[in-house]
Amino acid sequence: MNVVNSIYSQALFNVLFKYWMDNPSNMRTSTLAMLLILLVSIGLNIYFASNQIIGEAGQTTTFSMTIEKTKTLTITTLETTRITESPYPLKIIDFMKRDITIDKQPQRIVSCAPSITEILAALELTEYIVGVDEYSDYPPEIKRFREEGIIENVGGVTTLNIEKILALRPDIVFVSPGVQGGIVPILEEKGLTVVALDASTVNDVYKEILIVGKIMNIEYKALSLVNSIRDRIDYVQSKITQVKSKTSVLSVIWLEPIWTAGNSTFLNDIIGYAGGYNVLVDSNGWFMTNPETIVTRNPEVIIVTAMSIGMKPEEVMEKLMSIPGFSSVNAVKNNRVYLLYGQAENVFLRPGPRIGEAVELLAKILYPEIFNVEIPRTIDEEYTKYLFTISILA
Repeated sequence: MNVVNSIYSQALFNVLFKYWMDNPSNMRTSTLAMLLILLVSIGLNIYFASNQIIGEAGQTTTFSMTIEKTKTLTITTLETTRITESPYPLKIIDFMKRDITIDKQPQRIVSCAPSITEILAALELTEYIVGVDEYSDYPPEIKRFREEGIIENVGGVTTLNIEKILALRPDIVFVSPGVQGGIVPILEEKGLTVVALDASTVNDVYKEILIVGKIMNIEYKALSLVNSIRDRIDYVQSKITQVKSKTSVLSVIWLEPIWTAGNSTFLNDIIGYAGGYNVLVDSNGWFMTNPETIVTRNPEVIIVTAMSIGMKPEEVMEKLMSIPGFSSVNAVKNNRVYLLYGQAENVFLRPGPRIGEAVELLAKILYPEIFNVEIPRTIDEEYTKYLFTISILA
């Protein structure tokens, strides 16, 4: 804007100068006119300078024009730097109800759970990650960086290597207290800042994302991620409004013995958001059930997170059919048992940023006719081809 105004001022000056030279007899009048226009021009310059558009910090805008076809005049305007007050030190309350002070933005992060690693990656914080657990494998570059040693492997989710974590000199360590609560005081005694993230519900996942965003001073990005997840879930729910009777669902996360998810779990939330009804919603948390209960509840759809069970599809089905009474369950009779492997399994078992994808995938399993899609009985790494892209959702 300043450049445009400068050119405009120059043009006025040229017009006035020509008028002055062409009317020497009226020198006083033309001189006063020239002074007046110069004052107006200066005023316009000041006005536009004070109201210019502020760009990104440190940016400059360059405007070039050619004079007499041989010389180039380059005018550079330094745009005002956006000055934001640092939020540090800041205080947060983690999922262990602890008050934690973050003195400065962390530059070196260790993530001890796959779901937390996925949150960090979704917030474009991969460059800050120096260590992850051995099961963190999504997005693919995380697994590749771990295998190449760019990101260190700090051990299994339940067998973390404390010495390795300490050697990485992290500014912050994110842990899942459900299985890693015991190492929190150990790491803190060594002077590390530890934040516990432990989502039990979909809303808890949102809270985790927002906490990480606050810690890293990217709250706007965290809110955008939360909204994109909500948009996907809202899309699904807008499609299933025509459902008159909810499909009953059983989730099986282990076979011997049978483990499942009840109320107050993110998997139960996923079933609900997808328009299903959890046949064991009257029980809380993750728990062990028995074949008799399942036969009695008679689910219409069974989803099995099969990779963690360690069986091939035919082995899983053979095992299910060997359970007394299972052959009479509607899901088995109607061939509506779905086996989830690889990343298709992970979206249902990791309380992270892909929970919206799990909701959409399950809704299409439950109501393929509404979405005009056919979902196979075994779903693996290529589960995303059954999902809409964000651009379609927007």
